[in-house]
Amino acid sequence: MNPLNIFKNLPFYLRKKISDKYILIESDDWGLERAVSSETIDWMKKKYGEDKFSRWTLDTLETTEDLEILFDVIGSYKNKFEYPPVITANFITHNIDYTKSENLNYEGLNSKITDNKYPGLKELYFKGIKSGYIFPQLHGYSHFDLTLMDKYFETEEGKEAFGKKFFTSRSTIKGNLSFLHGEMSHSNFQTNRFEEACSEFEKFFGFSSKSVIPPTFIFDKEFEKILVRNKITLLQSSNRLLSTNKYRYRYPYFRIKDGLIRSVRNARLDPHPEYKFYYKQCIESIDKAFKVRNPAVIDFHRVNFSGKFAPEYRDRTISELKNLFDEIYVRWPEAKFIHTQKLNELLWQH
Repeated sequence: MNPLNIFKNLPFYLRKKISDKYILIESDDWGLERAVSSETIDWMKKKYGEDKFSRWTLDTLETTEDLEILFDVIGSYKNKFEYPPVITANFITHNIDYTKSENLNYEGLNSKITDNKYPGLKELYFKGIKSGYIFPQLHGYSHFDLTLMDKYFETEEGKEAFGKKFFTSRSTIKGNLSFLHGEMSHSNFQTNRFEEACSEFEKFFGFSSKSVIPPTFIFDKEFEKILVRNKITLLQSSNRLLSTNKYRYRYPYFRIKDGLIRSVRNARLDPHPEYKFYYKQCIESIDKAFKVRNPAVIDFHRVNFSGKFAPEYRDRTISELKNLFDEIYVRWPEAKFIHTQKLNELLWQH
């Protein structure tokens, strides 16, 4: 055997094995606004051309309609499984405040998600938590490298995008998908904002997050101490994380090291024609995870059911989600859906 392959697969060989058939659904970008209005989208069509749009271009803050449709699906399986489906909803805590144009300012969840601005949305979040449909965890402060954001704000293009109320619009255009990324990169000097994100999360939801998923899977090692200092004890999707310099980490999965447990994502549901992660492919990944005594952790981004500007895509995704749950029930009726904080608790107990 090639010794390089042994090193490459070290996290797999040394991982903690888990016999129960746990399924987790981790969904990123909740609370992130992106596009604000149809006028914003029209401006982008003229500036970039609709053919350059990625699926992220039409992504926006989840609406009450999106959540009602999603919750209806999850709720319909509540009596089928002993541990029914639940989604780990990973939240961004701050969005750009477009009412202040002198500098780049941010608005937290507590002032952003109000009945005055988004009627019924906060109420639905808490209904989802109480009903066991979702369980929030932390994704980050703004999703972007704040230092790069400040620099971009001083450019002519940045000023234009800010005026159209989609400051990061270029980051959704094909060929520019890494633009401004790296909130947990060493190039972001505003690391104190992570503490603000933890505080804002706790104020909004009433409990603290014990896990985090670094935005766009960029994570430099110096952030480990920052996470632990803020009482984060589990790092989601460690198998997909890369440093700013494209270094991939090799830590054993589901074991404690330096105050952190490193989890994985080993399945995906992204039923977009350009991604092609449909429910059948997801079922195959779940099967592989169970065979090696791993929990199956599904990557399922918010963009998949964000229907304000892409209702057809949302409806297709909801159909795929139903098919996924139906197939899981047929093949593994004993499967236990849990959220990420519950997995974290189980791992620390052991």
